[in-house]
Amino acid sequence: MPSSPNSNWRKWTLAALAICWLGAIVVSFVAVPKLVLDGFDGTSVEFVNNRIDSHRSYGEALGENRSRAYYEAWAASYSWKAAALATLLLGTTAAFVGMAALRRQFWRFLFAPVAPLNLAVLRVVVFSMMLLCLLNEPILEFAKWERENYKWPNVAGLVLEHLPINVETVSVLMPIAIVATVLAILGLFTRTSAWISVLLAIYLLGIPQCSGKVNHTLHHVVLIGILVACGRAGDALSIDSLWQAIRRADRGRVERIARSVRYGMPIRFSMLVLAITYFFPGFWKVASNGLTWIFSDNLHNQLLQKWFEIETFEPAISVYDIPGFTAMGALTAVFMELGWPLAVLWKPTRVVWACLGLFFHNMTRLLMNISFYTMQAMYVMFVDWQRLFTWLGRKMFGEPITVLYDGNCELCRRTMSVMLVLDWLHQLRPVNAFDRERFTAMGLGHLEDDALMRDMHAGERTADRQWRTTKGYDAYQRIAWRVPLLWPTLLLVYLPPVAAMGRRIYRHVADTRACSVPIKSDAPSAVIRWSAVPLVVVAVTILSSQIVLGVGRIRDAWPVSCYPLFDTMSTSTIKWPEFDAVMPDGAVVTLDDDALRNHFTESRYVPLLKEFVSNEVDKNEGKREELVGLVRSFVPIWQTAGYLGDSQSDRVRVYIATYELTGPQRPTEPAERTHLLDLPWSEVAR
Repeated sequence: MPSSPNSNWRKWTLAALAICWLGAIVVSFVAVPKLVLDGFDGTSVEFVNNRIDSHRSYGEALGENRSRAYYEAWAASYSWKAAALATLLLGTTAAFVGMAALRRQFWRFLFAPVAPLNLAVLRVVVFSMMLLCLLNEPILEFAKWERENYKWPNVAGLVLEHLPINVETVSVLMPIAIVATVLAILGLFTRTSAWISVLLAIYLLGIPQCSGKVNHTLHHVVLIGILVACGRAGDALSIDSLWQAIRRADRGRVERIARSVRYGMPIRFSMLVLAITYFFPGFWKVASNGLTWIFSDNLHNQLLQKWFEIETFEPAISVYDIPGFTAMGALTAVFMELGWPLAVLWKPTRVVWACLGLFFHNMTRLLMNISFYTMQAMYVMFVDWQRLFTWLGRKMFGEPITVLYDGNCELCRRTMSVMLVLDWLHQLRPVNAFDRERFTAMGLGHLEDDALMRDMHAGERTADRQWRTTKGYDAYQRIAWRVPLLWPTLLLVYLPPVAAMGRRIYRHVADTRACSVPIKSDAPSAVIRWSAVPLVVVAVTILSSQIVLGVGRIRDAWPVSCYPLFDTMSTSTIKWPEFDAVMPDGAVVTLDDDALRNHFTESRYVPLLKEFVSNEVDKNEGKREELVGLVRSFVPIWQTAGYLGDSQSDRVRVYIATYELTGPQRPTEPAERTHLLDLPWSEVAR
C-alpha cells in the first residue's frame, strides 16, 4: 500500500531533524571549544573576546583563578550544554512530528471544554494575588531612586527606560490599578478592568524589577492575568454574570452556561506557562552539571548560603542533616521540574505533579523561607471546581430540587436565571411551568396550571422517591438551602416575623406582576460571542518568549523571564560586604544589614549587596560610581534605623568578609576581612 503524502512529509521532516541534530552535536563539541579558547586569547570575534574578558574579571573579583585551563574545562561544559539544548529542541519537535498519539493528546488537552466557574475561580485568585503584589511590593520606594541607579530588565526594560518613573506618576496610577484589580476580582466590567489591571501592573510592578534584582514571584501572576483577561472570565462568580443572566432571561433563556472551550483555553495555556516556568531550571541543572548537581553536597551548601543571607531564619525542620536527605530532595526537585511539560497533558499526571509541586514549595518554605505563595495560589487551575461543587451538592442534598416558574413572567425568568448563576452546587433544576409535557414526565403532572401560574413551586424527592412540593415563599426557603450564597440568610428567613412578612411581600409581588412574553430570537441557545484569536496570539507570544529566554538562560527580564536556575555548584564559603561608619572622634559604628533587609525585603537586598562582591572597583571607575550610588541610597535607611544617632559620620568604609558556613546560624566572625572602599561622608550623604 503506497504511503500517504502526510506520512512522506513526516519522514522527510524527521530525517531533516536528525541531520540538524548531528550538525548541532559537531558544532557543540568542535566549534564551541575553539571559539571560547580563541576568546581567551583575544583572537576571536570582538563580541566573544569582550564576553570572555568580562567573565574573567568577574571571577577574579570573587577571588577565582580563571586561567586557560579553567576555560578549557568551561568550554567542555558549555559544549555539553549546547548539545543538551539541541537534543531538547530537536527531540521535542521530532516527538511532536512523529508521534500521532502525542499530537492527539495535546489537542485534546488544549481544546477540552471547561465550566465557566473554573475560569472564574482562577480570575479571582490571580487578581487577588495581583492586588497583594501591588500592595506589598516597595514600588514607591524604588520610584524615589535616581534614574541612573536603575538596571533595566530585559524585554519590558526597553519600554520602561523611556517612561517616567517618579513618585508623582506612581501616586496617580497606583489607585487606578488597585481599583481596576478589585473590580476584576468582583467581576464588574471584567474584561476592561482586567486589562487595565494587568497593563498597569506591568508598569508599576516593573519599577522594583529595575532595582537590579528581578523578583520572580510576580511574573506568573501577570502572565496568567493577561491570559485570563483574554478569556470570558466574567461569566461566573461576578457581578457581570448577574447582569448577563437578566439579559438572557429577557430573551427567554433560563439555562446554565454549558462547559466550553472558551473557558478551557485560558486555563490550558496558563498550565503551559507554569510547565515551561518549571522546566528550564530543571533542564539547566542537569545540562550544566549532570548528576553531580543531585548527588553531591551542592544542595546542602545552597541551604547554608541561603540561611546566611536571611540570617534571622531558623529552619522549621532539622532533616537537612539526615544523610542522603539533600540528595533525595535534589532528585525530587529535578524530576518534578523536568516532568511538568508532559505531565500537564494528562489529568492523572496533572494531579500527581500538582501534589509534587505543592510539596516542593512547602519544603523550600520550611527549609529556605522561599514560599512562592503566588505560584502555589495558581494551582487552583488544576482543580475542576464545578465537578467538585456538584459532587459536594449531591453528597449534601442528593437529587437537585426542581423549580417550576412562570415562563411568561419577566420577574420570574430573571429571578430563576440569577439563581442559576448563584447555583454553584448545581442543585436547581428550572422547568418552565408552560412545559407540562416535561414536568408531567418527571411525575409532577398532578400540579394544576392555575396554581403554577399563581406561585413558583419547588419539588424535592423524598427518601421513598415521592415528590414533596412547596410553593411561594416556602419554595424560596427550600431554594435557599441549595444555594451557598444564600446560606447566611437561613437563620433569618425562618424567623416567624420575617417569614410572615416575607409571605405577605411575596403574595403582593406575585399578584401584581404582569405577563411579559420573552423577546423571540432565532439565535441558538445561550450564544456567547468570543473569538479565540486574541487569546491564541497572546498565548503563543508568551510561551515563545518563555522558551527563548529559557534557552538563553535570561533571568533578569520582565514580565516574562527564565526563572532562577540554581544550577551553580555552591560551596560552604560565602563572601559578603560589611559596612562601618567612622565617627569624627574615631569611634567605629557597625552598619548592620538588618535595616537593608527590612527596607528592601528579603528577596531584593541580597542582589544589591552582592554587587559589592562582584565588581572590580580598582579597575573600573564606572563600577565604583555605581557602588557609591548604592551606599548613598543605604545611608538614609541606616539613619532611620538609628545606627548613626544624631551625629554626622566622617566616612563609610566597605569591607568584603569571607565566612565559612556550618549551619543555620550566621558565624559571628569572618574567616577573612579585606578593605574595599573608603568613602567620605560628603560623597555618600544626600
